[in-house]
Amino acid sequence: MSTQSKTMPLIDLKVYIRVVAAVFSISSATAFVMALLRLLNPELFYLETLDHTDKAIHYFISGMMLVTGGIGFLNSLIVMNRSATLNTGRNITVWLLLDSLFETSRVIYVFVCEIILKGKGSWQVYELLISVAQYLLDSFLYCQMILRH
Repeated sequence: MSTQSKTMPLIDLKVYIRVVAAVFSISSATAFVMALLRLLNPELFYLETLDHTDKAIHYFISGMMLVTGGIGFLNSLIVMNRSATLNTGRNITVWLLLDSLFETSRVIYVFVCEIILKGKGSWQVYELLISVAQYLLDSFLYCQMILRH
């Protein structure tokens, strides 16, 4: 008699990897677009004009999010499009580590934009809510990936 674990998803690991990669790529793309929007239209995110120091922080943190969002997006696209036989072992570990880099950068980005730069613009709340929801979903899927892998 075969027993299926009640805590693990019931789909095949190869399919599950692709589903998780798709969710991670959406999160990365969303973060990339929001950081780009923040970079190009800071008035949507800040009610007051940034001074020189805050402007430097704004450009640095937005640039960091663009880079890590791009890396996260490309990394997940690679996982989704490569052969299932290559989506094992070390390749999955590297993918998850790079996704951790993206998620850590996103937490730092949100913290800096909310606390240090005191973002209060009309889009700030949307970005915060989207980031929190995606972070929680990504974290859950990340943990499940580690348990399954």
